[in-house]
Amino acid sequence: MSNPQPPPVTLNPRHGWLGAWPGWRAVLDPENGRIPAFLREEAAKLPADALVLDAGAGARSYAGIFQRQRYESCDMPGGFYDQKQDFDCWLHDIPQPGARYDAIINTQVLEHVPDPVAVLRELRRVTKPGGVLLLSVPLTAPLHGEPWHFFHFTHHGIYELARRTEWEVVSCEKVGGAFWTLGKRLPDAFRKLLKQFDPSRARKRRQSVGFCLLMNLLLIVPWLLFYPLTAYVWRPLFYWLDRLDTEKSFTLGYTVVLRRPAA
Repeated sequence: MSNPQPPPVTLNPRHGWLGAWPGWRAVLDPENGRIPAFLREEAAKLPADALVLDAGAGARSYAGIFQRQRYESCDMPGGFYDQKQDFDCWLHDIPQPGARYDAIINTQVLEHVPDPVAVLRELRRVTKPGGVLLLSVPLTAPLHGEPWHFFHFTHHGIYELARRTEWEVVSCEKVGGAFWTLGKRLPDAFRKLLKQFDPSRARKRRQSVGFCLLMNLLLIVPWLLFYPLTAYVWRPLFYWLDRLDTEKSFTLGYTVVLRRPAA
């Protein structure tokens, strides 16, 4: 095997930074603040008549961002959300003609497909030459959407997938560094103290309801002490402290623009 080459595109030096005061929602969850900001930036570059597909749209959270464009959405049959989509499909087999869309959105979805190469090839097929794929992927995240959780991604992996599926990498940006990651995961840890002993889900998890109630009683004090502190004090502080981490090797993930070559 030959030595891998460094990525041909320099990672965006902002590293997801949203400004000195991006608002409380972004400060309390920089990852979920960065992704909509990324999509707003890219939506502003698209013409008003552009046809956009939100592939793996879930709750269609980004429909409002693309209200200037013609927005369509799809998700897998029997997915995690009750939201009505324009059509349902598996992302490796999209029931649309080739070269149909000017842009495709695929945010926090690629980790949930068993064959990312097949999905990226199919997304390329339905994208017009010169069209773009607006992608976000996690690097550090808890297990979620099980059993549909297969992969996490580095930027080296993204470039390799783009090479294999004949996408051109336009931009790739890290979503924060060590402080953003700690700020995201520390509250998760304390929140899950109680969630793992949820009495309403005890029987589904083959737990004793009485045991779950007892554990809630025992854990409520550490939860009250640490969850508000980590969620509403440390996490906002870590948003700004992340500027001290210049390498960002311990990042939450990436936002990426891929383009289907025009020829």
